[in-house]
Amino acid sequence: MEWFWYIIASLGAGVGTGLVGLSAATVMVPILIVLCPSFAGETGAYQATAVALASDILGSAVTTYTYAKHKNIDLKRGWLIMTVILIMSAIGSYAAFLTGNVVLGGFTLILTVCIGIRFLVKPDSSKRNPVEKGAKLGIKEVILSLACGIPIGFGTGFVGSGGGMTMLIVLSAFFGMELKTAVGTSTFIMTFTALIASVSHMMIHPAIVFEKWDVMLLCISVATTSSLISARFANRVNNRTVGLVTGVVLTVLGMAMIILNYWIK
Repeated sequence: MEWFWYIIASLGAGVGTGLVGLSAATVMVPILIVLCPSFAGETGAYQATAVALASDILGSAVTTYTYAKHKNIDLKRGWLIMTVILIMSAIGSYAAFLTGNVVLGGFTLILTVCIGIRFLVKPDSSKRNPVEKGAKLGIKEVILSLACGIPIGFGTGFVGSGGGMTMLIVLSAFFGMELKTAVGTSTFIMTFTALIASVSHMMIHPAIVFEKWDVMLLCISVATTSSLISARFANRVNNRTVGLVTGVVLTVLGMAMIILNYWIK
């Protein structure tokens, strides 16, 4: 039965990445720690996060490729925040290596519901008049790149979250990017941050590779495939539809996991 939940978790993670650039950890971790006994125990959430991060790498890469093919990516406005996030992700990973940080699974359950509700309330976070692609960064964007990139990058490396949702909000609400362009740009960044964070988790707890290699291969394959399919869908429909679909999926999933985790035990 666990293998069934591995597939469901990977499908959800891939769909979330392809639609709105969510980190695979947002969807995958709650399912693994609640419904899969092999991810129970003190290191269960940590191992689940490592598997999710490994799935994020290729999932984000194929999503980026799809959005780039539809010209929905803007690295000219995102290069600075990407640089800051990557540097801070490496620093956060080193800090995690020193402290042996363990991710708290309960946090991801609450976060899943909050993100789902956010999309239901406001499916399209794009501004009415998005900034033109390739426009130069102003002083405001430079300050935002530093102010937002530092905590996002450090949190990605230290805690294990891909930071996809946070980057999406920053790029669309503060940088003025159209939603699909913000998703394409954030998944490009997330490809590299997930790689850094994934490697750091495996260095901290090498047993993950030996104990969960088969689970990891399955999750990577399913998540990558579903990311590609959902990214193609997202680039063919309007932003509101993408937001509503994402909101419904995450809200139902998050609430179901909370009920299973805290009330039916």
